[in-house]
Amino acid sequence: MRIPIIPALVVASTILLAGCTAEAPTPSREVVAQAGTNKMGSGELRTDLAPLATRFEDLADAESARWSSGSLGGDDRVPGPSTSWIDAVVVLPQASYDALRAAHEYAESAEAPSVADALAASVPAGPLLVSSDLDQRFALSEGSSDVYLDDATHSLVISSRFQ
Repeated sequence: MRIPIIPALVVASTILLAGCTAEAPTPSREVVAQAGTNKMGSGELRTDLAPLATRFEDLADAESARWSSGSLGGDDRVPGPSTSWIDAVVVLPQASYDALRAAHEYAESAEAPSVADALAASVPAGPLLVSSDLDQRFALSEGSSDVYLDDATHSLVISSRFQ
C-alpha cells in the first residue's frame, strides 16, 4: 500500500509549523536585581515595617526601612518549593543598633552588598561591617543572610534567601 505523498507532506508541514509558531511564555514578574543574578520580583520598593519585624525579631523596633522581595529564578506557574529573597536597608534606634554592634566581632567588608537595583541607592556608603555570627543571627529557616552594619547611620543592610 502506498501513502500519497501530498497528504503526508501537508501533515508533516502542519506539525512543523505548529511547533514554530508557539510563543515563548512571558515571565509574570520582572528581574529586579543586577545582571547575572536570578532575583525575580515586582520591583516594588517597600517601606512598611511589619513584614520585616515578623521575619526578623531584631527589627521589631526599627525606625524605618526600604526593602524589596521576590523569588529566586524559576517560574511561579510551576508547583513546588521555591527560594525567596528579601533585600533591606533598615535604620534602627541607636540603642538597638549599639546592642547588635556589641554582641559580635566585626570586620570591614571589602565588597558592597548585592541587593536589588531598586534598593542600591539606599545602601549606606560605609565603611560597612560584617560578621558571620550576625549573618547566622538573621538567617531564616532553611536559608541564609548576609548582613552589613553602618555605624554612621546605625543601619543594617540585609540580603536574605530562604524557603
